[in-house]
Amino acid sequence: MKYKNVIELYKEKVFLEDGENALHLAETIRRYGKDGWTKRKIAIALEMIDPNLKELSEMTNFDPSKTEEISKKTGISISRLSVMSMIIDPKKYLPMDETMVKLSINQSIDVSNYSAFLAGWRKVLLQNTEYFDDFIDLYLVLSEKRAYEKDSSIVDETIKMVEKTNFLSLDMKTFDTFREVYNSLLPSDKKKIADSIKDPYVKGALTRHAGSLLIVDGSNVAMVGLPYADLKNIFLAFRLIGSLKAVPWPFKIIFDQNFEYNLRGTQKKLFEEKFQRHPDVKFHSPADEMILEIARSTNAWILSNDRYHDYPRVDCVMLRFDGKSIFKEKYSHH
Repeated sequence: MKYKNVIELYKEKVFLEDGENALHLAETIRRYGKDGWTKRKIAIALEMIDPNLKELSEMTNFDPSKTEEISKKTGISISRLSVMSMIIDPKKYLPMDETMVKLSINQSIDVSNYSAFLAGWRKVLLQNTEYFDDFIDLYLVLSEKRAYEKDSSIVDETIKMVEKTNFLSLDMKTFDTFREVYNSLLPSDKKKIADSIKDPYVKGALTRHAGSLLIVDGSNVAMVGLPYADLKNIFLAFRLIGSLKAVPWPFKIIFDQNFEYNLRGTQKKLFEEKFQRHPDVKFHSPADEMILEIARSTNAWILSNDRYHDYPRVDCVMLRFDGKSIFKEKYSHH
């Protein structure tokens, strides 16, 4: 009978607006942790529960089973540390904060130390599995935690991070950070973020990643349909690749060593500013050698209209560009 009050209180709160908000937060946290917890994900989850807890994510190798020991060593209260413990392992750990201590006393649960506190609440959890599978729902509902505002701000922060990113400025740090957050979001939030990305190639790489490297035969693509090299072809080709069902990223653009001498007027300045010093732009003569060498050692797609008949066999996905569209073909030759 001593546990009935807690369950009745839970059932009473869960149907109120605050209860719905708390369950939304609980589900969001579960989504973030479904593929394992990283430092960034823990920081986001802590901030959603209480912005003042975010700094706890800086702790390295935090072990929930040593919450009491860590509290004694660091001087950080168990009430704070135990929130992170719950996030990492919600089936075993419950925050021992003021709200839960008061409820524990009302339910005759020992609060003399964290171990005794957990032992009492684990009995509650075990005897009421029809209401909750772990402590997240229980804690957030009873504490009336809500995070719609923070959940929305994470979406806004993600949009701000990538909305103006172009294919030349997208880097691995942005890619990894984006994918970590994006994969944890609801479909509606994913759509909102995807719709905000202006560069088609960036949008495709971030939201429909093919898991492959893209190698661009820069000299070849720039000359398509023209008697002279034009960088507009490269910009157009990347936009078109962004519309594919799966988009390869990262990329390497390989130019012949003397490519810049084929450019005219303002194209030379554009090349110097955007391509010449870019870490993923390489120069080699002939460019075909480097393109095929990279392709043999990676799971790469090649963008080129060249058939490479003068080189040893290579198996890869080949993208062709006719100046207006991109089409894909499986390519293999001897």
